[in-house]
Amino acid sequence: MLAGIHFSKIKNLSFWGEDRHFCVRAVALGLDLHVDTHTHLPAYHIYRSSDLTGIPAFKEKCQYAYSELPIYPEKAESHQIRLSMIVKNEEGRYLQTMLKKVKPFIDEAVIIDDASTDQTISIFLQELKGMPIKLVKNASSQFANEVELRKQQWLEATNGFLGWVLNLDADEWFEESFIDYIDDFVKQDTIDLYCFRLYDMWDEDHYREDEYWQAHFLYRPFLARVRSTFQPVWKETPQHCGRFPENIFQLTHSLSTIRVKHLGWAKEKDRLEKYERYKLLDPNSLYGNEKQYESILDKNPRLKQW
Repeated sequence: MLAGIHFSKIKNLSFWGEDRHFCVRAVALGLDLHVDTHTHLPAYHIYRSSDLTGIPAFKEKCQYAYSELPIYPEKAESHQIRLSMIVKNEEGRYLQTMLKKVKPFIDEAVIIDDASTDQTISIFLQELKGMPIKLVKNASSQFANEVELRKQQWLEATNGFLGWVLNLDADEWFEESFIDYIDDFVKQDTIDLYCFRLYDMWDEDHYREDEYWQAHFLYRPFLARVRSTFQPVWKETPQHCGRFPENIFQLTHSLSTIRVKHLGWAKEKDRLEKYERYKLLDPNSLYGNEKQYESILDKNPRLKQW
């Protein structure tokens, strides 16, 4: 849709049927076309009035087809992994690297674009080409009230889905060993939430560790199985509300020693932008630590080798 595909007639083509004009536009823009309405969700094409008489037979056929589909108890309903992200103006930063690293173990993606004005969406479409992607584009940025943005992310990621949601930012990725364990994580029936340590990198090879920078001392949720019985409760703060609902630990959970690399602080330019944003959105330090905010500007922070 974002590429300009629609069903309106092309004036200099005489083809009858709006679907033909849709397909011509798609192919002209270099998009591949795929149709599958038989294997998964059978569809009956009512092309003319006389086709209505075939509906009873088609419905009987569908009942037979659906009876052959496997039915799983909720504990093992899906091993699918859905990447969930909120992004804004990620061009020229870490998004391409991040997507290349995550693509081998995800099955689909749901992306909230928070009013980007650059090529962020195009990067997603290119790097995840061939994978189901749902893009939700906010007309104006909602980050000033982060909790509403996170609620939107959770709703879009879990709606009609009972697989696993992997919640990452565009400047985060797991260390390489993650791919060796992901199948074990999602193909078991007892754990619904996996937590990992996140390291705030101050350059490509060093993370920060001092009085105010100890994120890696804690285990944070990143991978959660969606449960139809789970009712989310959020930390109702406009900043620092958490990427998952506050009550996510009601799910059975486990800790992993696999580390998460966070590059959001790795460049001085990004650190200055974050400092200015925090001072703008939380001027009285109601939701964060004022001393930590000021420590962002430290000239000689204590760093450790990754």
